[in-house]
Amino acid sequence: MSFLELKNLSYGIGKINILNNINLNIDKSCFYSILGPSGAGKTTILRIITGALSAHEGQVILDNEVINNLPMEKRQIAMVHQSKRLFPHLTVIENIQFGMKMKKIGRDKIIKKTDEIVKFFNMKEHLNKYPNQLSGGQQQLVALMRALASEPKVLLLDEPFTGLDNNLRLCIRDYILRLHRQFKTTTVMITHDKEDAFFMSDKIAFLFDGRVVLCAEPAALVDGTNIEEVDGFLGKITSLGDGSIVFSDKILKINNSND
Repeated sequence: MSFLELKNLSYGIGKINILNNINLNIDKSCFYSILGPSGAGKTTILRIITGALSAHEGQVILDNEVINNLPMEKRQIAMVHQSKRLFPHLTVIENIQFGMKMKKIGRDKIIKKTDEIVKFFNMKEHLNKYPNQLSGGQQQLVALMRALASEPKVLLLDEPFTGLDNNLRLCIRDYILRLHRQFKTTTVMITHDKEDAFFMSDKIAFLFDGRVVLCAEPAALVDGTNIEEVDGFLGKITSLGDGSIVFSDKILKINNSND
């Protein structure tokens, strides 16, 4: 059985269907992307996983446990939002430690975990700064640090590169892949960006109008899928035969978690 399973999920507002019978199977330690255009229902899926929304039908199953009725704070799921949502009145170190303190984790473990996270992200010199004293990229790193500090079973990323210029985007993308490979946290990212999904993911689910039309590994998508929505969304892809592809006029290395 998958580590995180979404089984027959449906959700709507009034007569408007947002999600229609969503079924996803996400393996432990996998980097899984949900790719689709704006308005497809991607954020709604994440909010149901966290417990911020309740599905009208279906189940969310984590580590063999149905968690539909489990409160958000007990789900062991952390989400990094587009807007970062850092506490403006707390310093970087206070933001990082906030979740651990709320869970009443012992002081020694808080210090040890903080040191580990800070060292990985190389953010020691910024610990006593407030969020408004940081760049957008630094704020995103702090949001990631805070999420990881609580040692979640699943990390959710909501369009993590929104608002970042291209250089920062590439830097943060590298950090996210590095932390995934080091900490092996099961990660689900939603994005509308094809390049990010291909570069980072072990597996991609394509979401259109609240429906999952395909789940596949990036390498399996290079020669086309014969699914009109997917092939139209991706455009032409050319394999170079060395694990790289020409995609949107860029040479892109497909993610390999064994690298």
